Amino acid sequence: MKKTLFAVAACLLAMACKPEDGGTTASLEVSPSSLTFGAEDTTPQEITVTATGVEWEYTVPSSADWITVDDGTAGKLLVSVTKNPTAEKRTASIRITAKDNDDLEPVSVTVTQAGSETPEVYSLTVDPAALTFEAEGAAGQSVKVTASGEGMTWSAAVDEAAKEWITLSATEGSEGETTLTVTVQDNPDTAERSANVTLTPSAESAGPKAIRVTQEAKVLPPSLSITLDNGAEPNEGYHYDYKGTDGQYDQITLQVVNIEWSASVSYDSETEEWITIIPYKGENVNHIEFSVAKNPAPEARTGTIIVTTETEGIGPFEIPVTQEGMPEFLSTLTEDVQLASFSHNKVIVSPNNDYRDLPYTYWDLRFWTEGISLNKFDRYVGTGEKLCIYLASTPLQTNDDAIYYLPDGTYEIGAYFDYGTEPVPWTLSGGTEYSDPTYPNGCWYQILTEDEYTDRVCLTNGTMTVTRNGENYTLTFDFTSDADYKVTGSFEGTFDLYAQ
Repeated sequence: MKKTLFAVAACLLAMACKPEDGGTTASLEVSPSSLTFGAEDTTPQEITVTATGVEWEYTVPSSADWITVDDGTAGKLLVSVTKNPTAEKRTASIRITAKDNDDLEPVSVTVTQAGSETPEVYSLTVDPAALTFEAEGAAGQSVKVTASGEGMTWSAAVDEAAKEWITLSATEGSEGETTLTVTVQDNPDTAERSANVTLTPSAESAGPKAIRVTQEAKVLPPSLSITLDNGAEPNEGYHYDYKGTDGQYDQITLQVVNIEWSASVSYDSETEEWITIIPYKGENVNHIEFSVAKNPAPEARTGTIIVTTETEGIGPFEIPVTQEGMPEFLSTLTEDVQLASFSHNKVIVSPNNDYRDLPYTYWDLRFWTEGISLNKFDRYVGTGEKLCIYLASTPLQTNDDAIYYLPDGTYEIGAYFDYGTEPVPWTLSGGTEYSDPTYPNGCWYQILTEDEYTDRVCLTNGTMTVTRNGENYTLTFDFTSDADYKVTGSFEGTFDLYAQ
């Protein structure tokens, strides 16, 4: 029976290898310990196995497929080799092992075969070595694979990550010319993708070859859509009061696919340049930031932000921007106001010190009724009335006792002023527009309803008379609003004073 050892092992039972006498010492010997073949020498050579008291078996490495072992007569093995077509010598070992006896060491016979003086030249070529496919509906493409050398074979494999989208017409081939067809699935992504098809030859000297497969990105049809940050539809646009965006920027977001765009502004009134746009264009960022200037005129005005594209049938898109005119007055109450009795106050004074030396001193007076409280965030909550007075007195100097008094006398409302201006002592800062009702600009009367500021009066004229008796003050208010209505009342009590 002949055994060709491409498997891991084969087993041969030797004749008369069982001990006849239980006292015989087990042994295992082979002769010779090595075999040498010429490159083209295929004549079998013999190995003699001498075994005493044991059975034995042999194995040949699966990588040594050029060695064949046949059973000979009892205790004999016939070893033959195939021709060596390469210039390199090759060596392997036949391993002979005693069965069921761990005390006997295995014995090996080394088989060596010389390299050929006229070696076979092995080569593997692919043409072309790179393929490019369209993203969708791509036809298969052919690669000519040429394998040279006797007995030459090759196998083809796709990168693991690309097996879902690359298919091969064959995964193996042999000596000669083979047409390998490569097909791809449609690319669902908007990014290009690539992978390798690797051809591995049976002869190491030929070296593996790679076919680079690239598929273009899916091209989406051109499109553009618009989202406004105020939540309105683009045709509804934006609406502002006379203050506009108040120094801030609003944003129009564009969802852009394979399209070029630009933005401009048109105006429906004689006044122009009150809408400022800043377009941002990029692969991942497309939006328009814009601001609307304050409208100093009483007339409303309208403009349009226009987005145009270079693609026929897409756009232009028009986003209307409307703005109210400046009101005649800032007050929402158009009637005389009799101030309520203020039960709480907070007074902040800024006397001169080592780093401040001014010919006046700022005072910030806030009064409110019982239904209002000041929370931990320094915000007024509740329901009631609130009066804010901002004034400049004659200069006061910081003292160790931190005791400061608002000078007696009459203070008159003038133009608005704040820190950094040079007010005249004995003047109140007239009210002007503000963004935070907690800290309005100048003198204001405000009404809160359940934490919300519901009405307000801008104080632009009139006087406040101050009389002090010890720690107690009497303040008499005789103001006029910007709507030309009277705001009158008084405060009696001590100041909750803070110096800064």
